[in-house]
Amino acid sequence: MDQLQEYLDIAAEHGRAAAVAGHVSTQVPALSSVPPTKFGMAVATVDGCVLTAGDGTEPFSIQSLSKLFALCALLQRNPAVWDHIGWGPTDSGYGSVAELERNLGRPRNPFVNPGALVVTDRLLELTGDAVGATIDLLASTSGTAVINSDGRVALSETVADHRNAAIAHVLAEHGKLVNGIDRVLTQYFAQCAIAASVETVAKSALFLADRSADATVLDSGSVRRVNAVLLMSGMYGAAGDVAYRIGLPAKSGIGGGVLAIMPGLGTVCVWSPPLDTDGNSAGGVAAIEEFARLAGWSVF
Repeated sequence: MDQLQEYLDIAAEHGRAAAVAGHVSTQVPALSSVPPTKFGMAVATVDGCVLTAGDGTEPFSIQSLSKLFALCALLQRNPAVWDHIGWGPTDSGYGSVAELERNLGRPRNPFVNPGALVVTDRLLELTGDAVGATIDLLASTSGTAVINSDGRVALSETVADHRNAAIAHVLAEHGKLVNGIDRVLTQYFAQCAIAASVETVAKSALFLADRSADATVLDSGSVRRVNAVLLMSGMYGAAGDVAYRIGLPAKSGIGGGVLAIMPGLGTVCVWSPPLDTDGNSAGGVAAIEEFARLAGWSVF
């Protein structure tokens, strides 16, 4: 435990230094005022160790990290989700309308925005509240009593995000949405606006590192598939670079969050708002790379 904390502290300093090269996203106006110096990091292991550094217990807007937990909440209820969504990587960006049109409305994977909208739609169909189902999974797996969606952030996305509205219309045109467009978008923006700390996210994702035969959240086959898609697609255009440099399944969000999974051992999550040119947290990627190097975490 002491050695892991040492690795964590070293990696956090490395990440803070790297963050100065990034820029806070203005895509969601409500997030543009988040101080760029914010930095939180947490490590959780399958044997129960949880360590933090910096702003590790402060909630932040998890944004696209929520796509992972929404997908897992859906897989709990309907493993046939892969009938509606692909699993391969994309080189067209996470919000490409053109790629969606070329694929006749079938999203490339669940982590690009078209795929995430389909996941939210199907989860909404099954539960009546996709946001609530996603929050319930985060809360139950982390032991966190209260997790909320930030209404101010959700409203900011609703007003500013015309691209996702366009994507939803294309999906509906191809018969890929069960619910109405406005209802799906409202749920999706509220889902992205979920606020949680890196400690909560790291603990929540431990089921993806759990190789035990009696895994209670997802079956082992689903866990393997989710981790595979994370490795290929979780970091969008930088997925190959992250696989090469770090070697861990990972997911990012424009709020500055990055989560990585080490199957059999644990998880690491970082929050650092300034983003690099790929739209990933500059400090988060650097911190996880340094921690993985020190701890010897890699799937390869």
